[in-house]
Amino acid sequence: MEIKDKLALVTGASSGIGEAAARALAAKGAHVLLVARSAEKLATIAREIEAQGGKARAFAADLANPDDVARMGEAVRTQAGVPDILVNNAGSGRWRSIVETSPTEARQMIELPYLAAFYVTRFFLADMLARKSGHIVNVTSPASYVAWPNAAGYIAARQALKGFSEALRLEAAASSVFVSLVVLGPVESSYWEHNPGSREHMPQGFAPLSTLEAAESIVRAIERRKRYVIRPALLRLLFTLEALAPGIASRG
Repeated sequence: MEIKDKLALVTGASSGIGEAAARALAAKGAHVLLVARSAEKLATIAREIEAQGGKARAFAADLANPDDVARMGEAVRTQAGVPDILVNNAGSGRWRSIVETSPTEARQMIELPYLAAFYVTRFFLADMLARKSGHIVNVTSPASYVAWPNAAGYIAARQALKGFSEALRLEAAASSVFVSLVVLGPVESSYWEHNPGSREHMPQGFAPLSTLEAAESIVRAIERRKRYVIRPALLRLLFTLEALAPGIASRG
């Protein structure tokens, strides 16, 4: 898809991967709609994008709340229109063992990223299907494909997002709405500050990506209409081994 002049909505856009993706899309000429909870952070980023010659608008919303998603969606549709590009990036959750994870935290990890992606996609999908165009990008981690110890809640939420993406692709294909799943290894972002203890439970051996590299992966998925973008590339081998011999990747 040609990104220039397209309307692109990015969730989780107040920091990290989402902010970098929004800036990258704006640099490509998209009119970017920034969505996250922090109105102040979004407004600052929108001003910075516009100061650099881009186009951006901020829409604050709690994506774990379906009523707030509907309010945000109506505002977007009224003030900007139906997005051509939807990047579901909002997410949360720590790598913690089951006994360390409270029921509240487990629910929150399902709300973000899975239910947030479901709510936002569902709001705009009917319009995209009727228009017969659109590109939806769901951003996830290797936990969508491989299970490791000490991350049960996190892994369950990411695997839900993967299943949602694959089912969505089948439902949307007849109307030319394209669906990409972008799988990113560890990314150096504010995630680690907000989720202490997670880095210690993460599998080792993967050089971390920058937020710019993560954003480039999202842009590549859109421009090249790729069903899957996986970075680093070594993860492809890991997923293949796991498919051939389930459990091999998590042994050791």
